[in-house]
Amino acid sequence: MKTEEIKNKLDAVGNIKVIFEPSIYNDNFLQKKELQDIIEKTAVSLRGWSFPHIPRQDNDGSKRPYSIGNGVEFYTVWDKFIEIFRFYQSGQFVARFALYEDTIGELHGKPLEAGKYLDFLSTIYKMTEIVLFIRNLMEQTGIEGGNLTIEINKTRDRELEAIFSQNIFSFNAGYVCGMEQVVVRASFEKEKIMVDPLKISRDLIKSIFDDFNWRNYSDQMIETHQQNLLNRRI
Repeated sequence: MKTEEIKNKLDAVGNIKVIFEPSIYNDNFLQKKELQDIIEKTAVSLRGWSFPHIPRQDNDGSKRPYSIGNGVEFYTVWDKFIEIFRFYQSGQFVARFALYEDTIGELHGKPLEAGKYLDFLSTIYKMTEIVLFIRNLMEQTGIEGGNLTIEINKTRDRELEAIFSQNIFSFNAGYVCGMEQVVVRASFEKEKIMVDPLKISRDLIKSIFDDFNWRNYSDQMIETHQQNLLNRRI
């Protein structure tokens, strides 16, 4: 499958884009031969599907890391997963992946309308996994600081809800986003993300909830779900 085809699939559904840029740019900071090994050592796997997910073999819907000049690229298009990743010698990391809310098709035996929901628990988990991965990446490579941007696309009229877990009652609160795109950012030094990556991810999560007009969430609620993720009690 060609990269352009994957981008077209992502454009058709809600998707998240992640960009991490080291604060000091050096085009040859890392050796190309090291890139795949670094990604494999730093990937976060807490729910059975890692971030980033690195295919172990090539087939029609996946491609193991392959050279793109000054970096590597890899992707998966399978079941509910549509995702593509790039990692550069500079230490820059870029990801784009579909919202499961739009690709799963059916939930609890009923059709699920694409573009209707953003699951609040899945959002907590994914933002936490992303920041933990960036922490691992900085630790493994020696990157001393960086800037993280996360874009959630196709968010206009999308409702923040609890749809994936049958153990959580529906909000029924109308937490609806009025913007086509939600963008959250964080800048940090290595020491800060090493000490408390969960705090960085919570700040991102809270910014997303703010843009969905949820005002009465609590830090403790978010932290509890983060700890459940880390302890695999999900």
